[in-house]
Amino acid sequence: MPVERATERLKRLVVLVPWIMAHHGCTVSQVCERFGISRDELLADLDILFLCGLPPFGPGDLIDVSLENDEISISMADYFAAPPRLTKAEAIAMLVMGRAIASLPGFEEAAALRRALGKLAKAISPHDAEEATALADRIGVELTAAPEALLTDIRSAALERARLRIGYFSAGRAQMSERDIDPLLLVSNGGYWYVIAIDHLMCDGKHRQCEERTFRVDRIRDVERTTESFDPPEGFDAGKYAEGPMFTPREEDLLVQIEIGPDSGWIEEVVPAERVKAGTDGKRLLDLRTSHLAWLVRLILSATPHARAVSPPELKDAVRAAAARALARYA
Repeated sequence: MPVERATERLKRLVVLVPWIMAHHGCTVSQVCERFGISRDELLADLDILFLCGLPPFGPGDLIDVSLENDEISISMADYFAAPPRLTKAEAIAMLVMGRAIASLPGFEEAAALRRALGKLAKAISPHDAEEATALADRIGVELTAAPEALLTDIRSAALERARLRIGYFSAGRAQMSERDIDPLLLVSNGGYWYVIAIDHLMCDGKHRQCEERTFRVDRIRDVERTTESFDPPEGFDAGKYAEGPMFTPREEDLLVQIEIGPDSGWIEEVVPAERVKAGTDGKRLLDLRTSHLAWLVRLILSATPHARAVSPPELKDAVRAAAARALARYA
């Protein structure tokens, strides 16, 4: 099973705590059923809560969790009992950034965000609201290197179910290729635009089914609409890309293991690890699957000396060879 991301757990904790406080005496099984999690996941969440609270994080500032006779109670967390009240400065900052984000091209939630910002604007003075609007007009928010014309071409092809021929730079293989794709969905995540598509380069029509792949739009060098159309595959779930990881490993991908130190903990948040195990001296071992080693070699080198390849031998050899080539350039 993939390792749960910190953001996913945080979202659950934010709603789990006030729910437990509002349902005094609720049991472990009730909470698990309400939030669709296992007993082990819930107990792990409760362990984290013991470390949460308000500055200066003394004994009287941390959340208190009690588990007796399978009943859960939470105290010292009254600030979860009611929605947070924004200060004037916080409200203006949220208006400014919210309106700048709502202006992003292709932002599907823009209408809902503008409605929410409109309600927020009514809660402050008209003068402050006007100032926030003026500031938002001077702020530009850009997702990484994705020309609007390219986004428009991909978006219209997805809506009209038109097959595209693209020139694409694969970071995994570190090479350019030409392929036909059926664009299913255009989505932004983590500051990048992605197109979810059926990749016809990955099938031969006889022995393998065409695969659902993820392409970063800024790596598409050119795009051409073909004369062919397509039907979305049965069971395609666009919702799983709304907040989940952009890349899902396959069973047939190569299983590798890397070791990361405390100073490279960010890697755990950006790679889809299957398992995470504690190592020595605060280090962690990540087991993950990949169809290509090139991107992983670059990732390890970028985090050196706080990350290293453990297995298989071909990954270790690839890292050594890449490091040797880099050092040779300094000579």
